[in-house]
Amino acid sequence: MTSHDQETFRIHAEYFRRDAEGLSQIYHYMNPAFMFHMQERERVILDMLREEHSDLSKCTVLEVGCGTGHILQRFLEFGARAATGIDLMEARIEIGRKTYPNLRLDQGNAAQLPYANDSFDLVMQFMCLSSVLDPIMRQTIAAEMWRVLRPGGAILSYDLRPLPVLLRLSRHLARPVIWLTRIRQRRDPAQQPPTPIKLLSMEEIKSLFRNGQCHYRTVSLDLHFAKFAKKSYLLASLLSNVPWLRTHYLVIIRKPKLPMRNEP
Repeated sequence: MTSHDQETFRIHAEYFRRDAEGLSQIYHYMNPAFMFHMQERERVILDMLREEHSDLSKCTVLEVGCGTGHILQRFLEFGARAATGIDLMEARIEIGRKTYPNLRLDQGNAAQLPYANDSFDLVMQFMCLSSVLDPIMRQTIAAEMWRVLRPGGAILSYDLRPLPVLLRLSRHLARPVIWLTRIRQRRDPAQQPPTPIKLLSMEEIKSLFRNGQCHYRTVSLDLHFAKFAKKSYLLASLLSNVPWLRTHYLVIIRKPKLPMRNEP
């Protein structure tokens, strides 16, 4: 068994376990912290796409590691022309096909995308690359994303970044405040052991797409502080403006356009 096969088997087993145990109550829109987290992310995504002059109404979109397709569905609602997703987990794809019949959802391996070169205007990944621990496979997935992206198109990448020291310290200092304001999560019987991940620095993300032009922001208020949204949306919004309290990178990497041919 090759290292690629071993990593594929590990990822499949890890997410099969997660699916069997059920979705944690933390990652649910009834949780104000999670709702704040998702709304904040969507707002920044749309802001960055506008800044990049990306017209979603003209975009065909691919998401690798799409799960059931709920993020892709949102991009259709944002105005994308067509949306395709691929995921390793067959059960997730089956659920997605029933839930979102207007999406094209394929079961497959992101390291071997079943699409032709230059097929999509926007290729996305949300926490897919960080779930791959093998660096060679991670590079292969990035290369496949780049291959199927049209010249002039964009990669949209959202992943956990290495946590700043100030964030780790702030979490410790916030614990008594959270306790005193009684902003506590109920004990979650579906709470799962954390999935192993590789935190991605900007240097590594740039190295995965070294031929592209990169534009990024830090986003996503740490969920420990997003809990304040339950008591005060304004306070959570103010905290989200503190750079070291953000846990993720949102990155757009533009693929160069093909040079214009000289007219005879």
